[in-house]
Parts: sequence; structure tokens; C-alpha cells
Amino acid sequence: MTEHNYIPEGYERIKVVGDLCAFLEADFAPVANIVLLQRRLNGDFDALAEKMAAYFDLGEDEIFIKYSERDKIEAFQETLGDPALARCVDVILQDMEFFYSARVKIHMRLLTGYTQDVRTHDFHVDGLEQDFDRFMTCYNDPVTQFIRNDDVIDVSGHDVVYRDDAPIYQFCAGDVWKSRVRNKPKSRADMVFERIMKVKEKRAFVHRAQISTTPRLMVVGDKRLS
Repeated sequence: MTEHNYIPEGYERIKVVGDLCAFLEADFAPVANIVLLQRRLNGDFDALAEKMAAYFDLGEDEIFIKYSERDKIEAFQETLGDPALARCVDVILQDMEFFYSARVKIHMRLLTGYTQDVRTHDFHVDGLEQDFDRFMTCYNDPVTQFIRNDDVIDVSGHDVVYRDDAPIYQFCAGDVWKSRVRNKPKSRADMVFERIMKVKEKRAFVHRAQISTTPRLMVVGDKRLS
């Protein structure tokens, strides 16, 4: 598999918007599975992630800090002697506030690898028996990788079969995106239709988290669909 930088040119499954208001308002019609706001950050978020890892005693665990617990992030911010790093924390807190105001169940996540589900490092789709929009931004590398739906052969539950020569693409640190997940149980007729028409293969966002030896810092949240 060949790794490519950023997103495929002219790829209709990713809808790019220009600002946060458009990001919230944009839907996925007609064929998108991602709405993307391209954003470049100022500041050393790698250094911030290292300091957070030490402060919160990351080790090999994953650390989750919910919106209701953001005072923990503020307490960490007060320990920083570098104003530039403190401004980086402001970015995270502002992002959490923005997502929360959009009724997204949001949290900050700090980790080196996924210990709760190591399959996250394989190409997969999110959510079983759930319908939701997932919101995400990664503040430092490595960032989420994905493959085009044209290269997806089969989707079953979380698991994906894809072409061996499928090009790999990835987002950039600072990008904000949302993906739609529709995996609630359906009638047998709908399931047969989806299988015949390969609906999931055409529409599911197939992605993976890269394995990292250094702390990764991100904000993740879900907004359930009615």
C-alpha cells in the first residue's frame, strides 16, 4: 500500500468547508462521509502532549477528560511556565467549548496507543448498533489515516476488507472533521438491500489510528442522530 499525503484530489466523499459555522451546518448529501474544515495550528503541540503525559501520568493507558471535567485541563494549564504552551491549551479548551455548544458529547483524549481496542490501529469503521456523527480533531502527528471507498471490498461490523494496493491518505494536525456512522439494526429486507447494493462499502468512513511512540493529543465526541 502506498501512503499519500492528505486527501485525494476531487474526492466526493469528503466535503470541505471554509469555517466553523459552515462545518456545523453542512450535511453529508449527496455522497460525502466526511465534512472537513482544514485548519493549521500555531504552537508546539508535541511539547504540550509530552508535558500533559507527565502531568497526568499517562504511562501506557489512555486518558479521557470529559467536558464536565475540563477544570483538570485548566489546572494543568496553570502549571505551565511557557505562555506559548498555555495558548495551545486555550485552543483545546475553545474547541471543547465549541463542540459542547453544538450538543456534541465531547472529551479530550491523550494516548500513545489504543489499549482498550487495539483493532483501532487496523482499517475499520466506527460504531455497532449505533447512529451518530463523530467529531474529531488531532493536535499533533500522527493523524488519522483513511482509504477511498472505491478501494473497499467488504464491510462487516467493524471489520473491513480492502484492496492490497489501496492508496493511504491522512488528515493534517489541526484539521477538524465529522463523519457519519449509521449502524443501527435494520430490517432483514434493508440488510439484504444494503448487502446487494454494497451501501456500507460505498459510504462508510474506513480509517485507522497510526501507531505512535509519542503521546497523541486529540478531542473526540459523538452526537447521536434521532
